[in-house]
Amino acid sequence: MLKSFRFIILLFGAFCVCLTEAKADEERFTVEVNVDVTDENASMARERALREANRAALSEVAKRITTDEGVLRLTGMTDDQLVNFIKEVFIIDEKSSAVRYIANLKVVINEDILKQYMQERQIPLILQSNLKVLVIPLFRVFNTDPPMLWESDNLWRQAWESAPRGEISTFISLPANGANYEIVDINRIAKMDSFILNKLKVLNHVDEVYVLDAVYDGIEGLIINSTPFGGETEVIRVSGDRSSGIALFNKAVAEMQNHIEQKQKQKSLAEASLESEYTVMFSFRSLREWVEAQQALSDIPYIKTIEVQAMGTNLVQFKLTFMGSAEKFLYALREKHYNLREDGKFFVLEKV
Repeated sequence: MLKSFRFIILLFGAFCVCLTEAKADEERFTVEVNVDVTDENASMARERALREANRAALSEVAKRITTDEGVLRLTGMTDDQLVNFIKEVFIIDEKSSAVRYIANLKVVINEDILKQYMQERQIPLILQSNLKVLVIPLFRVFNTDPPMLWESDNLWRQAWESAPRGEISTFISLPANGANYEIVDINRIAKMDSFILNKLKVLNHVDEVYVLDAVYDGIEGLIINSTPFGGETEVIRVSGDRSSGIALFNKAVAEMQNHIEQKQKQKSLAEASLESEYTVMFSFRSLREWVEAQQALSDIPYIKTIEVQAMGTNLVQFKLTFMGSAEKFLYALREKHYNLREDGKFFVLEKV
């Protein structure tokens, strides 16, 4: 297996590969890995580095698409088993000496093979990663204070603005821009006004919205009222020393990211048990329009199959099978500038 693997490396080694070239539907199965290995000679160091890169990439992808238990099962494979899930490896940069190999690699996991393996072994699959979560970080020094949001002394907001990406989510602190300024009423947001929160969700093109209302817990940490748009409030306590300043808030961000992502994973796993089939009609003026519609549908993670049943000159009928809630599927579809309209026994796919 290593011989064919080295061939892939050599084949693509002449190219300068950028992560931005990866297709959107491959992003959750693509990982950039840095390796630095010393061994008896450069060749052995390189081979071990590539094995380590494979394992690191599969581990990172597993965190995005399954539970903690699923991660353990996937990463428990041997190197020889694991290499079968590697689709491509690209060298971004590499250096070597007599006994050392250093490289920056892009590793692409084979999505179809991995999903099939998970299905056969009943390893749970999270429907969607790359979630965009809009965070509204309200902060008060005391409970009786009015909430702060974009004020310069809101350390809670500052911590979120510099927060790293999560395992399955990109967290976005509510941007202080003109469009959001026009909508935001902090007191109404603190009361979870659904009209304002829905407008912010649509305007900022996100999947979820969380209002995180934090206050000092005396001198011993933070109390955070965490409320997802359309969900129930949870009270999260983060221990720490108030005098540590931004460090306390950075710790709270890390704990909240983990808490939110665990809830998102549970929600996705519950939705994965839902499966629906629609018979859909689509009118097109040219074959290119149908190809573009197929691609848009294929890029939606909830779509399981697209089965063409009949096709005429300017009309196609197909069976669409998707997993999860219809609400999330339709929202994802509208993000692709398409909509489904019910028409008797059929649904009509329309470009919007």
